[in-house]
Amino acid sequence: MKYRHVFWAFILIAIGILFMLNNFGVLEFGIRTLFNLWPLILILWGISILPIRDGIKIGALVAVLAVTVIFFHRISEKSSWWHFHNFRGWSDKDWDEDEDSTTTYNYQPQNLSVPYDSLTGKGELKLEAAAGNFNLQGVTSDLLSFSKTGDIGNYSLTTSGEKGMKKIALSLEKSGIRHSVKDNNVGIKLNEKPSWNLIFEIGAAEINMDLRDYKIDTTTIDAGASSINIKIGNKNPLTYMSFNAGASSIKVEIPKESACQIKSESFMISKDFEGFTKKGDGIYQTANFATGKNKIFLTIKTAISKIEIDRY
Repeated sequence: MKYRHVFWAFILIAIGILFMLNNFGVLEFGIRTLFNLWPLILILWGISILPIRDGIKIGALVAVLAVTVIFFHRISEKSSWWHFHNFRGWSDKDWDEDEDSTTTYNYQPQNLSVPYDSLTGKGELKLEAAAGNFNLQGVTSDLLSFSKTGDIGNYSLTTSGEKGMKKIALSLEKSGIRHSVKDNNVGIKLNEKPSWNLIFEIGAAEINMDLRDYKIDTTTIDAGASSINIKIGNKNPLTYMSFNAGASSIKVEIPKESACQIKSESFMISKDFEGFTKKGDGIYQTANFATGKNKIFLTIKTAISKIEIDRY
């Protein structure tokens, strides 16, 4: 048995075991912990390039994964403060309060908006968040309308503008409060008149976007272990969309009349590219790519993921 044939299989098994032990209450392990385990990939990769026999490599791999599971188990037993559902931007000092309890806060729903200016021809929306459910669909008479429910805290909104372009940044407000997070539901609507650049930097999330009402220039999604569902329209002659994701499920729907090219830089994936023909190493195109008036370019960089492209 060759090491390269079992490398990712053992990683998936180990992650599955950790999640299973979490479900049975043996240890605490969550999605955020999974992101913090990236050094383990370097260790296992290092084992793979050692000039030793594959049998020894496999033994070393099993040993490393066993030590990882035991480590989390012992940490969970000895340290009651060891919770893995923390969010990006919190420092160690944020945890130095009551170590024996997690406080649940019932935040009021939050609504934010940015007024529309007829001189705004292009908009940029950047959203930074750790986890939750994010829905982008529907139109508004404002440039942007935002709503949030849940117990994760409030978002901050900042804007800047220059030469007919309005930049909007949404991000969670940093807090030293330790949360027991149950919900983070975000709804966003955009004005359909400007063309848009969308930038989503998300951790573990469910992302649903219906972009058919908008003129989309670019969309960039940087996500962790997420479920991503996007429906693209044909209101723009050129649309560029890129995904950089970890263990995710990605589904993209594109109009049949639109031409589309996919550039896939992924490994360990399950892919279903309906109506596409492979043109080269990682390049797929629709039959009407040369003649289509509306072109959509998809760049997908993922690790262990499921990717589905449908035409409607």
